[in-house]
Amino acid sequence: GTGPTNMMSNEILAPAAGRGPGSAGSFWRTDLWLKSAAGSTVTMEFHPNDSPTDAAAATVQVTMTSPVMYLEDVLKNKFGMDQGFGNIVLRGTQPVSATIRAYTSSGTGSYGSGFMAMPTSMAMHGSGGTMMGNDQYQLYATGLLPEPRARVNAMVTNSGSVAISGTLEILDADGQPALGGTTSLPFSLRAYSSHQFVDVLSGITSRYGDGSGLQLRLRLADGSTGMVMMLVSVADNVTNDTYTVMGNMMNGGSSSNGGMMP
Repeated sequence: GTGPTNMMSNEILAPAAGRGPGSAGSFWRTDLWLKSAAGSTVTMEFHPNDSPTDAAAATVQVTMTSPVMYLEDVLKNKFGMDQGFGNIVLRGTQPVSATIRAYTSSGTGSYGSGFMAMPTSMAMHGSGGTMMGNDQYQLYATGLLPEPRARVNAMVTNSGSVAISGTLEILDADGQPALGGTTSLPFSLRAYSSHQFVDVLSGITSRYGDGSGLQLRLRLADGSTGMVMMLVSVADNVTNDTYTVMGNMMNGGSSSNGGMMP
């Protein structure tokens, strides 16, 4: 039989990279770890959130001097940017993988989150036809905590070169629209750009328990041929402890696909 799939790819995307001020006096930085063959070249593009263009805002090349390289404060030290929030697209002359950490200092420590860069081929692909009623073309995110216990931010990412549009919906545990607030949020994104919906569960209540069964559903607009990922951060409002939830296709009732694979 065959072994597990090798998830290293020649094109990967690290979402939610940032450098600059945030809420409550925070200042965010991003560290990046690269893994590839020594001697290979990795080209990195930075695409800002809500970009009005498909073009990268900054591009830099890194030559792998060892199989693993640690790039501290990568936006400042490699891209030369004092401030910016968005995605880093990485393309290698050899397969490349990466881990990203976005964090802010607080007192004598820091808090934030870390996650792996994803091969763009793993994104959910639009079919170019009618998709709105088909769970095979929808991403879901569960594992959320209700506000004001936590704050929930949803990052929707275009992981391809074709512009996309769609809708992010807030659903109750039974899959029906949640109560209160705005439960249907449209988005439109240029190539490799993202939009962050901040405090997405603000004003939302559930019919079930304490609201921990609330979920998000992302739908691409009918006719789209683009690619999309979703990353949701859940932060405790008392401690700032944060965890990350990837949007996936495993929660749809009719989908036979796993992960974010189309």
